[in-house]
Amino acid sequence: MSVFNILIVEDELIISKLLQNYLFGMGHKVMGVVPSGEEAISFVQENSPDLILMDIGLAGILDGIETVEIIRQTKDIPILFLTAQTDKSLLEKAKAVDPVGYLLKPIQPIQLEIIIEMTRKKIQVDLELENYRKHLERLIVDRTKGLVREIEEHKKALKKIKENEIRISSITSYANDAIIMFDEYGQINFWNLEASRLFGYDSEDIINQNIRILFSSDNLSDEYMQGIQLIQDVIDNKQLSKNVELFATHSDGSSIPIEMSMASVEIDEEMNVVCIIRDITLRKKHQEEIERFKLIADIANYGLAITDLKGQIVYLNKHFAKIHGYNSEELLGENFDLLSAVDSPYNFKKMAELSIAQDGFESEEIWHVKKDETVVPVFLNTAIIKNTKQDPLFIAFSGIDITQSKEYEKNILKAKQIAEDSDRMKSAFLSTISHELRTPLNAIIGFAELMQMGGLDPEDIADFNNEILGSGMHLLSIVEDILDVSLLEKRDLKFEKTVFSLNMFMKEIYSKFKKSKRYANKGVDLVLKIDAENGDPTADQINADADKLEHVFTKLIDNAFKFSEKGKIELGYKRRNNIYEFYVKDEGIGIEEEKLQLIFENFGQAVEDENRAHDGLGLGLSIVRHLLDIMGSEIRVESEVGKGSTFYFTIEN
Repeated sequence: MSVFNILIVEDELIISKLLQNYLFGMGHKVMGVVPSGEEAISFVQENSPDLILMDIGLAGILDGIETVEIIRQTKDIPILFLTAQTDKSLLEKAKAVDPVGYLLKPIQPIQLEIIIEMTRKKIQVDLELENYRKHLERLIVDRTKGLVREIEEHKKALKKIKENEIRISSITSYANDAIIMFDEYGQINFWNLEASRLFGYDSEDIINQNIRILFSSDNLSDEYMQGIQLIQDVIDNKQLSKNVELFATHSDGSSIPIEMSMASVEIDEEMNVVCIIRDITLRKKHQEEIERFKLIADIANYGLAITDLKGQIVYLNKHFAKIHGYNSEELLGENFDLLSAVDSPYNFKKMAELSIAQDGFESEEIWHVKKDETVVPVFLNTAIIKNTKQDPLFIAFSGIDITQSKEYEKNILKAKQIAEDSDRMKSAFLSTISHELRTPLNAIIGFAELMQMGGLDPEDIADFNNEILGSGMHLLSIVEDILDVSLLEKRDLKFEKTVFSLNMFMKEIYSKFKKSKRYANKGVDLVLKIDAENGDPTADQINADADKLEHVFTKLIDNAFKFSEKGKIELGYKRRNNIYEFYVKDEGIGIEEEKLQLIFENFGQAVEDENRAHDGLGLGLSIVRHLLDIMGSEIRVESEVGKGSTFYFTIEN
């Protein structure tokens, strides 16, 4: 939003006219100008301005603060207060309605333009944060819907497996196995009804046939040869056989998957072999379904694990193992509590109790421990696998790694913190710039008005001129500091080296400050210390940017005087080979350790405390840091509260 539609609420005609002219000059639109709170409320009910410039001290029933409180009941419009007062209690009351800022009368165009621009940026940031929040909400909703669908599909798959298990159980519980008996020559002498159903032969047709009729000679697979060899071993060695799976041949020539076991028995002193055969067609089918389920589970993009009621992991897919930094073989057979964080309220026992009590359990966030002992946030769901009697047998866990979601949440909080810090910086900057600009402006305007009144002797006029000049120079210094910071942050300044005498340079800086009337009344002694090089006139030659080096010393010495009321300020350097270490040392108030880094930030002093005991924007040390950065150097500070501070930086020749 580059152009604002603005409502002006001001009962002073001159000020409202000036505001209109300023706003028109900035390209903004003035929707209306009203002199009272009552008219402002009526205007807002019918219109929606982007910004309201509200005088706090309105004449009438309602003042500016009360008017804003009523407007905020129906509309959330940014408010910029106008006031000629700086009463703390009044400003605290105004702060309660959350304005975007304050403008002190008389209002200057640059102040108005700055705060409106900052309001625009705040609205833009708030809008971007709101859009980002909605985007994240949509992502979370979409992912939750997808997860619910996956969970439902998972439950359906588990239900199908349970149905298959029940079907298999019914077959094995109620169906008779095929029982066949043959003699040592393989001649069949017993054949039950289940065998007839399985192979399609009637008892009359199969009795006295050789057992090998049940295995097609055309099927010379490894399984066929294994079955024939098993039969021969039982006949020859009169031993029990293990269960073996192979394909038998139906009377119609089709193949039948069977499981077969044999044992030799002696009947009427003749050796016979009892063969128990089970049709495993359904088992094969179920195994294929289980393999398909495992294949699907292994390629799923969510973790799946199944444990018994004691927590032992009996199955897990690759994704579940990957989430925790293991491979599947490492976790299979381990207890689920291996993955639980030590201080997590959701250990396996707790989750099992909740799952059984609620027939399933859905978590919001559970912290698990990975193989490398780092933690990972996991969103877990459980389902209970039961037997035919509805007794719990296993607990199935499905989970996803929500690290990315947590990162989104962290980024949102970070963005919120940045916005809040930006808002605090804005308030601190406005407070500081208001104080620092009004102080010299008041002096300039005041002395100029006194001179305009006339009746002054030449000595008073000279003094007033000096005060006006000093305030003007102070004001120029403030503007230059702001411009310097802007140029330095954009790195628009060029670094130009020249060779010059360092000792002469240091003496000129020392002389400039000794002669300065600005510090003449301070009880602080300025001391210069430089290296002596045994009379060598070229020993102090340095290749550096003299202007920027002078700028650095000026800011550091000015800062030392500002925070020193007595003692001395020492400036100088020490040379080690081709390295020059410069320093400025004072015996002032010192700096608390936790604030040592703050002082090098833009407006650091203002951010630290709005009720400052010392003048300045808090830009001096920031400018020093930027200048030294351009020169390839860094500044460091040693300080003790009550004893003073020493600032160091080095330059390589």
